Amino acid sequence: MAKDSITLTKTPVEPHQLEEQKSIKIGEVDGAILGRGELEVVELRERVPLLRKLKAAEAWLDKKFGIETTGADRIPEDQRRPPSILNMIFLWFSMQVTPGLITLGLLGPLFGLSVNESIIVSIFGTVIGSVIPAFTATLGAPTGLRQIAVSRFAFGIWGSKFCGLLNILINMGFATIDCIIAGQLISAVSGGKVTVVAGIIILSVGSWIISLFGFRITIFGQSAKYFSPTPGLSHSSGDAKTGAALNYFALVFTDISKWLVFCLTGIGLVLPTVFVLVLGNFYGGTILTDQALSAIYDDGGIGALNLATMSPSGWGKFVCVMYALSFLAGVTVIYYSSSLSIQQWGKHFMAVPRFVWNTLLAAISLALAWGGREHLTSVIVDFLSLLGYWTVCFGTILAFENFWFRPRNGGYDLEGWQDQDRMPLGIAGCVSLALGIGVSFLGMDQTWYVGPAAKAVGPDGGDLGNYITLIAVCLAYPPLRHYEIKFTGR
Repeated sequence: MAKDSITLTKTPVEPHQLEEQKSIKIGEVDGAILGRGELEVVELRERVPLLRKLKAAEAWLDKKFGIETTGADRIPEDQRRPPSILNMIFLWFSMQVTPGLITLGLLGPLFGLSVNESIIVSIFGTVIGSVIPAFTATLGAPTGLRQIAVSRFAFGIWGSKFCGLLNILINMGFATIDCIIAGQLISAVSGGKVTVVAGIIILSVGSWIISLFGFRITIFGQSAKYFSPTPGLSHSSGDAKTGAALNYFALVFTDISKWLVFCLTGIGLVLPTVFVLVLGNFYGGTILTDQALSAIYDDGGIGALNLATMSPSGWGKFVCVMYALSFLAGVTVIYYSSSLSIQQWGKHFMAVPRFVWNTLLAAISLALAWGGREHLTSVIVDFLSLLGYWTVCFGTILAFENFWFRPRNGGYDLEGWQDQDRMPLGIAGCVSLALGIGVSFLGMDQTWYVGPAAKAVGPDGGDLGNYITLIAVCLAYPPLRHYEIKFTGR
């Protein structure tokens, strides 16, 4: 995390390289120097009648209600208005202190671990899993770019589109689970007077409205929600982590310490995640040893179980309402981040205002949660477990690119981040990603498939997919990227 690990295009270049760059840039809009791709987006918004009307609607919404209009555009240094530095903790704290992670904490005891063993696994797994998002958070301030945009410097423009798709799938999976659990909580608190569907609608629509306002109100909301109450486990007879970090730190000034960003992000991820996972571990032990609570869980899910384990009942209902509303933070951020990922699929997607994509994503997650509220949660959890392997590939490739290749090849060409002829082809990144995901099946241990390497761990198997994936990417990406640069020059 050295200060010179990110080098911008102000580094010296050869005369012929300078002339080539001049021939394919450069324009200025509102005082900001833009590359050719960025200028094409501006021209699209002005030329296409529908896009022009949508842009006018966005401007009207900004004037009337103050919604964010920047979208996935690169944010120059002089246009950044960073929030308090403590928001690097509050942002993640608010997103992670929600009942959604309880479902993951349940898995340890349900799969045969003791509660104590489950707690140990939860702690160490969270710490290790937080390294990648904490690292990617350090790339936002120096570049002014969002996470998927930075990935273009390793995966190329077309490869980064696929990374964006995977990011959206993971985000929408979690949003669907959060909406379902929030609906269960609201229904349980009301004694069934409010249906699960109504609870799902309340959370989805509320998150959509907040997400329209963008980064500033999202950050303010995270700081306030940090002080919300969280439930204890007052009635228990049981035996005693994300590619979003970079999206929010693109507004931070470039001179901030990367180690500070890394540590604050790590703290904001680890502490709340461990708390909720451990709560889930205890719940897992509870439903295995208490038949009454097990029946409540089978009938009403996590929401009903939360309410049943707290007393007195008045306090329990109040806390469950607060806990249901706590999902607003995570789902709001998911809608916001995913809309930025869609914009980075191409210039035409970028030209469409962000509020359109926010609305589409909210409608999709609402439909999924509404239609799949009975059986979809377990399917999504299995699906997200599979997609989780790709984040190891993604973070490792970005680390190699940032610490080794960029400092030796002129740094980050920020003005050219939307120009196909200035970005890498992405062959090394895409091949390494495909290889890493492919070999993960050798060590995968999921409910629907156990790989040969996983079977060798013990009688019940053990998931080695992440470790095999990491080794494969470390062996493949450096030589492939070396030859990509050698033959293409970028």
